[in-house]
Amino acid sequence: MDLTLNNEVLLEEMLAARERRVFLQNTLAKRYNTTLISFTLNIPGPVKVFAGIPEVFDGGYREILEALAAADISVLHEHIIREKTGYEAFIAADASPLTIKRLMTRLEDGSSIGRLFDIDIIKLDGSKVSREELGLPCRTCLICGQPAHACSRSRNHSVEELIAHIKKIISEVYPGTDKGGTGL
Repeated sequence: MDLTLNNEVLLEEMLAARERRVFLQNTLAKRYNTTLISFTLNIPGPVKVFAGIPEVFDGGYREILEALAAADISVLHEHIIREKTGYEAFIAADASPLTIKRLMTRLEDGSSIGRLFDIDIIKLDGSKVSREELGLPCRTCLICGQPAHACSRSRNHSVEELIAHIKKIISEVYPGTDKGGTGL
């Protein structure tokens, strides 16, 4: 049984997880002296892991590794965290940050489920590669298509509305997960 499923995350736990993520990103990028991919899912609200999330995460992780292999990019290190604060993967990949960002934005933008992926590319200095550096538009809201950051900041949609839409996307791609699937 997956003990991360359906547990609410306290603000303190979320802040600690973000702090740990930044620390790991910086540590791994420096240790492997290369570009780091940081993969999480865009899940609003206090419950970060519910039915279908393990499948989405595992599927996204496989897509990332397959895209890197297809581009002949070596993976130097992989690290996965599965906690109630959300699932996270870190991949040290031997290619330029811009090359990897191009590949990963295709995954984020290429399908309905990819819209749930949050794939950050971390440079050696710890900064993230932005979509704008590639001349790409910012990400859009899952529901209304407006810029996601503006929609989120103005709270145009309730957490319940966003979660319902996310669950609909997941059930279309992974039928049966709304019945309590737990991933690989």
